[in-house]
Amino acid sequence: MNHASKRALIIAFIVSLLIHALLLTGVKFSLPLNMDDDTTIIEARLQPMPKPAPPLVLKPAAPKKSHHVTKPPAPTIITAHDVVPAIEPAAVEPTAAEPNTAAPVTDDMSAPDTPTLNSLPSTLELQYKVVKGEDGFGIGRATYIWVSKNGGYTLTSITHGTGIFSLLQPGNLVQISQGKITPFGLAPDDFWIQRGRATPDKSTAAHFDYARKTVTITKDNNAYSVPLEDNAQDILSVIFQLVVRSPFSEDMLLHVTSGKSLKPYHAIVVGEEHINSALGEINTLHIQRPAEEGEDAIDMWLATDYNFAPVKIRIDHSKYGIVEQLITGMKTGE
Repeated sequence: MNHASKRALIIAFIVSLLIHALLLTGVKFSLPLNMDDDTTIIEARLQPMPKPAPPLVLKPAAPKKSHHVTKPPAPTIITAHDVVPAIEPAAVEPTAAEPNTAAPVTDDMSAPDTPTLNSLPSTLELQYKVVKGEDGFGIGRATYIWVSKNGGYTLTSITHGTGIFSLLQPGNLVQISQGKITPFGLAPDDFWIQRGRATPDKSTAAHFDYARKTVTITKDNNAYSVPLEDNAQDILSVIFQLVVRSPFSEDMLLHVTSGKSLKPYHAIVVGEEHINSALGEINTLHIQRPAEEGEDAIDMWLATDYNFAPVKIRIDHSKYGIVEQLITGMKTGE
């Protein structure tokens, strides 16, 4: 055996010893999948999806206890953006159960003289600024909307504060009167008033029942009735009752509810006056309601050249002082 053969035999013997030693010691090894040293290993772990939240179930409120008097249906509020050029209230049709329901209540068997009514357009929107005190400090804006069709009318009044008063009195004061136009003027069927939030303590309703001669007032989910008097009105319809009955020379007695009771309302003609307004100088008929039975004094100036539309309304509040509504705009329909 030559020298080269001996050398190869020795190397083979050494390698054999190493392999047996590795197998006996239990050391494991594996070849890499990629011999490139720049390989980046990305580790991803699967996490369970979060469980969805259970659906929110709203339980209906427990029904309120009913009263012996049915509340009138809730009104559809008419906004100033909806009224012009045309907004049509539902036609008012008298029912057989209420014959002559629009006729004023009277104990006198002889019918009173039928007045000549002042005609108003089918739609009328009046805009006012509301000021306080003799200095005329602006505190808000008001809009009156008149709509008439088929012998019926809908009146909507929306008042809201401006500036700092919008913070003191948030929300709108909304009043709605619906009823019939009779030979004696307006005969309201339903009246609603809402002061700010639409909650029972901020809302009041009055229903005029001419067959039973009662006015049913609902507030705080409680209802009670008072006797229906001659020329009964609500605090919104009474303004336009004086409008459609103008001009008149003798004092007029009305009975008006503000959502509390029915109280006498004496409309006294002061006379003709000229006033300056945003529409220019206007000829007016000045009508006054003096303070009586705890109610505030009210003065109105009706424009004789504008279908006796109210262009100025002054209320002498026993609590808030003098507050005026001054005309700033007028829109009419047909």
